[in-house]
Amino acid sequence: MSFKPNIVGFACQWCTYAGADLAGNLRCQYPPNTKLIRVPCSGTVAPEFILEALLKGADAVFVGGCHFGDCHYKEGNYKTERRIKKMKEILPELGFEPQRLRLEWISGAEGYKFAEVMKEYTTQIQQLGPNPLKGEELPQETTPVKLSVDGQEIQTKKNTTIEKLLKEQNKSYFLPYHLPQLAAIKNQNCPLLNIVEVDGRIVHAKMLKNLMVKEGMVIKTKSSLIEKKLNERLSWLKEKDNCYLIKKLQELVICEAENAGLISKEKIKEQKITGWISAPSILYDPELCIRCGSCVDTCKTIQTAEAIVLDKEKGIILDESKCVRCGQCIHACPMGKEINAVKVFKKAFGCETCAYSRPLGAIREIDQVQEVINVLQDPEKFVVVEFAPSIRASLGEEFGLEPGSLVTHKLYAALRKAGFDKVWDTNFTADLTIIEEGTELILRLIKAGILSKDELPPDLNINEHAIEEVSSALPQFTSCSPGWVKFCETFYPELIPNISSAKSPQQMLGPIAKTYAAKKLGIDPKKMVVVSIMPCTAKKYEREREEMCDAFKYWQEKGEVNNKFQDVDYVLTTRECAKLLKILGIDLKKMPEEEADPLIGKYTGAATIFGRTGGVMEAALRTAYELITGTPLEKLEFEDLGSLEGIKKASIKLGNKEIKVAVAHGLSNARKICESIKQGNGFKDYVFIEFMACPGGCIGGGGQPIPTNPTTVKTRTTALNTDDKKCALRKSHENPEVKQVYSDFLKEPVSKLAHHLLHTQYIDRSKKEVS
Repeated sequence: MSFKPNIVGFACQWCTYAGADLAGNLRCQYPPNTKLIRVPCSGTVAPEFILEALLKGADAVFVGGCHFGDCHYKEGNYKTERRIKKMKEILPELGFEPQRLRLEWISGAEGYKFAEVMKEYTTQIQQLGPNPLKGEELPQETTPVKLSVDGQEIQTKKNTTIEKLLKEQNKSYFLPYHLPQLAAIKNQNCPLLNIVEVDGRIVHAKMLKNLMVKEGMVIKTKSSLIEKKLNERLSWLKEKDNCYLIKKLQELVICEAENAGLISKEKIKEQKITGWISAPSILYDPELCIRCGSCVDTCKTIQTAEAIVLDKEKGIILDESKCVRCGQCIHACPMGKEINAVKVFKKAFGCETCAYSRPLGAIREIDQVQEVINVLQDPEKFVVVEFAPSIRASLGEEFGLEPGSLVTHKLYAALRKAGFDKVWDTNFTADLTIIEEGTELILRLIKAGILSKDELPPDLNINEHAIEEVSSALPQFTSCSPGWVKFCETFYPELIPNISSAKSPQQMLGPIAKTYAAKKLGIDPKKMVVVSIMPCTAKKYEREREEMCDAFKYWQEKGEVNNKFQDVDYVLTTRECAKLLKILGIDLKKMPEEEADPLIGKYTGAATIFGRTGGVMEAALRTAYELITGTPLEKLEFEDLGSLEGIKKASIKLGNKEIKVAVAHGLSNARKICESIKQGNGFKDYVFIEFMACPGGCIGGGGQPIPTNPTTVKTRTTALNTDDKKCALRKSHENPEVKQVYSDFLKEPVSKLAHHLLHTQYIDRSKKEVS
């Protein structure tokens, strides 16, 4: 029986579909192999429709549209032409003959033409043969056929697949050279590397399972074409840690940008642009930049830092002094947002768990995954890990879980399996931060005369030395967000005294791990490596700040160390954490539920809400209220502060005093408040203000999974609120391990030792950095 192709057709309702109707009315005879789908315009035929049809076994895809000048939507057919041209470039990379996709312009008056095209195309596909991905039952023909394998003539049965033949001939896939990245690629169906040449075209492993031998077929496992393709692919993998096929599919973004009139592909090709680094957090890769300006708009309108500008000749230009390293530009880059065609491809080939299958944006974080793998493999190092509150509600997305899936206990298990010697939780130091920052606020209120020591509960010890140490400036600003801190240092240095001296939870865990925990565990602090998993690219900048080396100073004073080391050694974003686990072959979804290691791993509900806007304020109020009044809050939630409004305000009564607090997320909102205080307006009367650089707080950080948008921010926020409510303890001062660290080591909040290890100072960067 002759092969009957199954062709999927997309036809514009105004022209080609009408032409098909006319062909029927004219009684034109043509093969019924094409199943037509009526679409409003050929411009609505997305690349993923074409790709999914072929990957699911369609023998070919036909697209019919209006002639140029006839489109009801003016430019729909021009958009189609660009997409089809790009798809025809991509299909050979995936093993498909470009002839399996055809575009024709057929008007409603061209019934005869439609019939002729259907006849011709059906014949053409019959000659090509079935789509090897069909997966149909193999024919039982045993007729012998002769073919060539690597230059050697071979005779075999007609119903033999190429995969079977190559196994019989003891053939393996050729690689021109080895890369360390290849050890992480376990997928036997990987279309990137497992390829052979069949009759002059590249064919991958999955196709070989069903592609039948033919008389006169020429098969090569090593050839100049294979070498060329593998060198392209391996070079990209080596240079970018990224799949070349993902990159090629993601280039469809360029088509859409051109279709929208945002860019000119030809002009981009002509430009030679230099990249840059905003050390140590972010890099710009002009090779992937489409010059759309989305990153520039984000930096200007949402963050108001205006650190980057778009130059038509030079691409994206950075003013590093203004860059706060927040990474919101990363979320804006369309090249980093996985398009539907990539999703279809990954699902078809089982690439979801591949470490190199996430599209790269032109702006992205500076990757430190391999450095962390290296220290994990160093037997001389004692490697510990911490992860931020928001990670537990976002990391699952990188493994196919729904946004807002809580993976806390699976992540403990995954990091332990990855080889970390201790798995701790930044939530522990979020609780510690609240004790230090909350106590600092009380001391500022006393120093400013708003609170009297006589009004406070008798069991609340007020350290006179600590009162001298703290600033009296109000309102007190939170200090957890390093992007916000640099923003204030750069644009509002006169408000630096308002920033709490308490370090962020990340920067508290480092020195606590390398002093208190190192002592308890009997570990040489010089050999301890602290890896921090954060939602934030600015955390990479924060960990490198010159002053963040207080554990070193502690041991230096004791005469036990000479060579300086930082409190935190490496920072990985949420995306980098997922990549690390995938390289190590760890599927988060399949991990059991485990607990953090003891000593500095326990947390309360107050800590987990640090990850969303309003969470730091709410956690601080839960503790500060109880410390000041001696009585617990009747209700722990402050719904007004937990919303996604850009600026939120609330009042709370502390004894007979009513104080005003506020929350801002996104630096454009932070700027509004800073300007108000600077000019002596409304916000100068507030006593405590939470600032987060990123919209939504850490849950929307620059290192979070892409996409991060209002929908994902909302679902992740809900998850953190759920985690808070499920905790048996929901106030930071109730954390038993925090109590223990004070009892055994720090003695009391804002003590001399606590001030040395857990507090810091800030730098006026305006004169040095902003002209």
